[in-house]
Amino acid sequence: MTATSRLLPTLDEREALAWARGRDPARADASGDAGPSPEAVRAILEEVRHGGDEALLRLAARHDGGVPAALRVPVERCHRALEGLDPDRRAALELARDNLVRWHEAQRRSEPPLEVLPGVSTWREFRPIRRVGLYAPGGRAAYPSSLLMAAVPARVAGCGEVVACSPAGPSGEPAEAVLAAAALAGVDEMYAVGGAHALAALAYGTESIAPVDKIFGPGGSWVNAAKRALFDTVAVDLPAGPSEIVVWTRPDADADLAAAELVAQAEHGPDSRCALVVDGEANAGVFADAGAFADAVRAKIEERVGRLPGERRAVAAASLRRGAAVIARYGTDAAAWIDEVAPEHLAIHGAGATARLDLVSNAGAVFLGERT
Repeated sequence: MTATSRLLPTLDEREALAWARGRDPARADASGDAGPSPEAVRAILEEVRHGGDEALLRLAARHDGGVPAALRVPVERCHRALEGLDPDRRAALELARDNLVRWHEAQRRSEPPLEVLPGVSTWREFRPIRRVGLYAPGGRAAYPSSLLMAAVPARVAGCGEVVACSPAGPSGEPAEAVLAAAALAGVDEMYAVGGAHALAALAYGTESIAPVDKIFGPGGSWVNAAKRALFDTVAVDLPAGPSEIVVWTRPDADADLAAAELVAQAEHGPDSRCALVVDGEANAGVFADAGAFADAVRAKIEERVGRLPGERRAVAAASLRRGAAVIARYGTDAAAWIDEVAPEHLAIHGAGATARLDLVSNAGAVFLGERT
């Protein structure tokens, strides 16, 4: 096996199977982050439960990377952030918002009653949640897309109050792009607080933040641990993460685009799971040099990671050292390995992407084609 100091090491068959099943002791602790203990998370939750706003500010100063100028960010401030956003970036966020509206509008539904016995009818009703709390990560990088993906469906569903939290940076406020996304999505209340303490505020309430009925949105290990700890107090969507991607590609594809997919997920955290699987079936079914293509992707990954700013470079590198490159002779072999991983994200690059999807049973979000 390639040394674990190398980004995206190539694994042999036995190692690849262990990686797919989450049992890879050689790199299990390479991130250096075992995650928070339940006791540490519970201590934060209780501190907010009993200390309210004062505890939130204290914890924000300790954990968020910046002291909030004020817990609540005025809606007008979010609109100013939107007005000041770079035009190209604003256009991209508006396009994302509009696509999300169309997608979620199509999922609105009602079901007619079914008479299961004479005079006995059953039906399901879909009603909006009264007050929802949304979490947008903002520690190592800003994720306005995360806020849009939570806030837009809440608005489409007709939720009465949409509340969002994101950690303050050195400026004392969440990132400008996150504030702009809040304005675009019609968020009612925006708060400059992150981490487990933000979820405690949403669940228990403080002097400034009224409790919500359900919490949505991704986060790091502390946020996910807080969701699990708060499960008996407030409804939560799911403990998301760590982020995970498999890029299934072929030697006829673009090595740099495959690298871009992998680095984008690796930046999420040192525990992100990133894998490249290359099969050697070319357009005419002739075996090609999949190993050489994997080396080309790895070279592009190293170039891209090298261009990242310091902390993000370290995070992405830690993730990719724990990643995997797998060489498969045929597409069926690649698909069988992907089914073992059951990845959160699957990107299929190269010839015949749509047809190859039919070979896969276990995947979350699938992206067909190199530019999807």
